[in-house]
Amino acid sequence: MAKISEKRYQTAYRKAYSTLNQALRSMLDDGYVINLRYSDIPIEENFKILSNYFAGATKCFDGNADKCWECDKGQSGYGRDRGCNEQMPAFIDASGMAYYLYQSYEGDILVDINGFSGPNELGKDRYFLFFTNSLKKSKYSDDVDTIYPWPDITVSQTMCPSGDCPNTSRLFGDRSQTIDYRMDVPI
Repeated sequence: MAKISEKRYQTAYRKAYSTLNQALRSMLDDGYVINLRYSDIPIEENFKILSNYFAGATKCFDGNADKCWECDKGQSGYGRDRGCNEQMPAFIDASGMAYYLYQSYEGDILVDINGFSGPNELGKDRYFLFFTNSLKKSKYSDDVDTIYPWPDITVSQTMCPSGDCPNTSRLFGDRSQTIDYRMDVPI
């Protein structure tokens, strides 16, 4: 049963990843430019524009992220003992997947592949991704053209209380990209 659940999570995560990138490509094709270093348009606005490329999306942009994102303490991505920041934008797509802009200055996105349904745990049904450039794959990109997963987190920390958050390997099967919790950089 555990292997079936893991495969289901992996399949849904791949779908969310693909859908996010298709929406971003459409957004860029329509002439929008995302630049995390030198932009007059805040990343929150870009995230809101991105949501327009999800048919039937329910949007929570008025200080009500908790209407689109389960803001339980510890697994919301906002810290071990805090819920989410309700001021950040969030939306739910027509399939029930939830998207939440975790940090505006880095462009971090959290996706919950089954919305309000459990377990709502980072590394199980919730994953971190970020806006970046497909060649650089680093944060703070000045020429965003993709959304990419965070490296795997293998040690218990704020962004992964369980100590096992397969952000990258769940998509690509490669466990070589990890974040050391003390340095917060790929090793």
